[in-house]
Amino acid sequence: MTLPLAQVAKQAYSFSAFGKDILAGALTAAIFYAEYTGLGAALGSVLPGKSGSALGITMVIAAVIISSMLALLLRQRLLAGTRAASLAVLIVGMRFASENAIDISHRFDVVMAALATMLLVASATQLLGLVPRVQSFIYDSHVALRKGFIFATAVGIVVGLASSQLHSCLQVSPVATLVVVTVSTASAVAWSYWCANSQASEGAWRRSLGSFAMLLGVGIAVAGYYIWVIDAAVSGACGTLGTVGLQPSQLAQLVVSPQRMYLASAGLPVWAWLVLVAVGVLLGGVLLLESLTTLRDSDDRTPKKEWSSQIKMGAFANLLCAPFGLACTSQSLSRTNTLVAANGATRAAVFFHGLALAAIFLFLNSWIAKVPQLAVAVALLLVAIQMIDGEMRNTVWREGYVPKAHESSIKTTWIFWALLVFSLVAGSTLRYFGWGFGGGPLIALVLGVLLMLTSARFSAERSPEKARKN
Repeated sequence: MTLPLAQVAKQAYSFSAFGKDILAGALTAAIFYAEYTGLGAALGSVLPGKSGSALGITMVIAAVIISSMLALLLRQRLLAGTRAASLAVLIVGMRFASENAIDISHRFDVVMAALATMLLVASATQLLGLVPRVQSFIYDSHVALRKGFIFATAVGIVVGLASSQLHSCLQVSPVATLVVVTVSTASAVAWSYWCANSQASEGAWRRSLGSFAMLLGVGIAVAGYYIWVIDAAVSGACGTLGTVGLQPSQLAQLVVSPQRMYLASAGLPVWAWLVLVAVGVLLGGVLLLESLTTLRDSDDRTPKKEWSSQIKMGAFANLLCAPFGLACTSQSLSRTNTLVAANGATRAAVFFHGLALAAIFLFLNSWIAKVPQLAVAVALLLVAIQMIDGEMRNTVWREGYVPKAHESSIKTTWIFWALLVFSLVAGSTLRYFGWGFGGGPLIALVLGVLLMLTSARFSAERSPEKARKN
């Protein structure tokens, strides 16, 4: 018995969409692996011991895999994972716990217990996003405040971590290091620009190639290191991510067991736990801001009625990550847009992203451990560059500087630059007090929230519904 032609066509289309999801998931996993590695190394910098970088990468990648698997329970094709802004908050809290540990021998237990505590509090705080007024607050907020503070928070920690990765390389081979970083970063930016500015007649294939910019930059940095810089490198300086490879068995070191919590409770003053709870509330607010910004502005065009389910799942993902000692996760704007651009048709594309990520982690772990710190620094710099999306580039770089610029565009431009400069200056100052580059952006974030709450004139962007009412 032959199938009707319409049914055959429908099945063929479904198979085609399934194939697109597999390809989009695998492609985005390869594209963002360098970013996950850089963020993981950043998280590992606050973990005691020589294997900190490898453990940090494991914490980030495992968290992304969990979030990708949970995506099958939802309708939208939104990529979630660790992001620099929320990671900055988490790192500050973990560093605080490490510095106030009473018993140095149990410092690792204290740090991991602090991470779990902050994630548990953050998960509960994220549920505030279920309140319609909170959603509207983000939906109607000014673009410079909604995205500017995420960028300011993230760029502070990312650029700071990139400089720390470059520090030892500049000491052993300054000229070679600067040349490799400059060529790698410039090549990636130029490639991205060339692809983004392709003509319509050239087809979408050229524009889709822009997603490989980070892979190109990191690849050039790896080649440059092994060809030129490695000859000048000395033991313990300008090396790779570590002699310890990425192994699934490392997950056992991260689990926050009741015994570990008991050791941590005796190894940290009571007042320090209260501080960690406060940091957890701040972390939850940043995670919510990241997710709501993605839900509002991503190319997936998530309908507002789906926001609550996404927020619940985000809180559940962090709740699940807490006892396993994994990193925090939230919805990602740039990663989701890349998935959409790669023709990811359904939520299955997110699942295959996690599956491909797990495959890379399991079968290429020994190779990832050989990635040089120099390449990680380049990846982090490219993350900072790519954080400003098309809307912000258009408003800040184009509309804000033309002779007849609109008043709202000028206002957005100076607010954005003021936040960024303040974040970097304050972060650089606090770095000397042991708080790294995360402290300044956190102050900027709190200041920005106060501005949004107290200054109605900054609410320039309105939803269509409010615009009709006004």
